[in-house]
Amino acid sequence: MSQDPYPGERPTGSQESPYDGGASGSRSTPPPYQPTQPYQPYQSGGYQPGPYQSGGYQAGPYQSYQPSYAALEGEKAAQLSLILGLVGLFVAGFVLGPLAIWQARKAERLGVPATAGKVLGWVVTILYALAILATIVMLVIVFAGFGAMATYSS
Repeated sequence: MSQDPYPGERPTGSQESPYDGGASGSRSTPPPYQPTQPYQPYQSGGYQPGPYQSGGYQAGPYQSYQPSYAALEGEKAAQLSLILGLVGLFVAGFVLGPLAIWQARKAERLGVPATAGKVLGWVVTILYALAILATIVMLVIVFAGFGAMATYSS
């Protein structure tokens, strides 16, 4: 069972093993890096900024953006409307759909767009309204069928 699986691939006369990636054989090393230009150290005072560059970074009066309380509340309402719309697709859409629409309107009053939450809220509300309507129609048909069958058999 000690037969070589790849007899034609083993090099002859060399100590390399085809299974170690050539790690045991000789390797040629690349020549050392030779820079094309000699190193020149930085000398202060020799640099002049260009015509469109300032001398350095100037800190402006507004360093960071701090959103207002209304913007934070609007972002929360927009995210909540999206979450309510997504969850409403699967569970209790007749309650969560209108809540998603309400939160989207609240976000838009605060200046934050909430189109996705509003659209999902309307879609969920319409789908659940159609499902409730279809259930009522099916119940009417079933009870009408039972009533017609009761009068027909007697």
